[in-house]
Amino acid sequence: MASVLVLAGCVGQGADIPQSSAREALRVTNAGQPFANFEGAAARKMAEGTCAGMGKRLVPSIYDRYEAGAWVYVEGCA
Repeated sequence: MASVLVLAGCVGQGADIPQSSAREALRVTNAGQPFANFEGAAARKMAEGTCAGMGKRLVPSIYDRYEAGAWVYVEGCA
């Protein structure tokens, strides 16, 4: 994307274009016990509470998934 903007003359050649920072994925279990696949709503509430406890918010993604008893939120907290 940055090279397209440079070629179009929209930004200078040495412009600082912010890159998305890599976040650590958040894995949520039910107090150490595995969640079931259908417990996505409860896992989401737990994930939001975990992030809120750190003074952050949960960043949902289309790549969030259920994996081996845990719900994985790939973008984590921001």
